Amino acid sequence: MIEMFYHRNLAIVLIVTVSTATAYSGGAPTDTCEDMTPKHPSPPQSDKTFPYKVSLNSNEIKSGEKAEITISGGDFKGFLLEVRDEDKPVGTFDIPDHHRYAKAIGCSGKRSAATHKNSATKKDLTLEWKPPRGAKGKDYTVYVTVARDGDTYWVHQPTENLKIV
Repeated sequence: MIEMFYHRNLAIVLIVTVSTATAYSGGAPTDTCEDMTPKHPSPPQSDKTFPYKVSLNSNEIKSGEKAEITISGGDFKGFLLEVRDEDKPVGTFDIPDHHRYAKAIGCSGKRSAATHKNSATKKDLTLEWKPPRGAKGKDYTVYVTVARDGDTYWVHQPTENLKIV
């Protein structure tokens, strides 16, 4: 009887642990859009330099064109990427449903942010972003949260500036 009780409780602990550890392996939930902070059990990195690079194919694009945004600089498991007008995600990420690593989510608009689709290791990930209508003459900033793993992650990092001409 005690052995059965022990095994049942051990199974419950394992299920809860696995559920907690993989809760966001399918991408950032929309409630993280505003502060871009994942709900991981450990705090974000604050004493280490951000080791990743976010780059654009061009820092100026014409209205109606797409910008290519690349995250590189080493292996990572998760990310949340937003192009912001002041403090609000804008534009649209053009990510096909069959993309192996990424998906678009709705933050302040439909498909206005990009996140990981799974916990596979990623490297040199490039995504396409399209500015909102009426963006000509506007300047935006690309922000990113990157998780090397569940315990090591950097939050709300401003990276590149993008001008719509």
